[in-house]
Amino acid sequence: MSCCLLALLLGTFLGVSAQTIHQWPPVKVQLVGSPLSLECIVEGESNPYLYWYRQAEGGPPQLLFHSLNIGQVDPEAPRNFTASRPQDGQFILSSQKLLLSDSGFYLCAWSLTLSRVR
Repeated sequence: MSCCLLALLLGTFLGVSAQTIHQWPPVKVQLVGSPLSLECIVEGESNPYLYWYRQAEGGPPQLLFHSLNIGQVDPEAPRNFTASRPQDGQFILSSQKLLLSDSGFYLCAWSLTLSRVR
């Protein structure tokens, strides 16, 4: 317990700020043919690199989109989706009409440098 407190205090004295990432909604079940919108927000970090991944059952995560700046989104394997970055730490993944093949686990991630998991 004291080691955890020490680490927290050192972070405070060294000026280390906390970064958090929120994906909304945390769980979403949608019908085939319906629209979908997932939002990712990073707090505590300026101009983070942002990523959207999809992991199908039994498979590895697949990079769908990445963004290095506001308004700039690069598709990797967009399939039936679009992505936008309207604000610094905000990254939105959308589909107008979901397909059965879109089923999977969707994950938003961030980093301070460009790093891709393929």
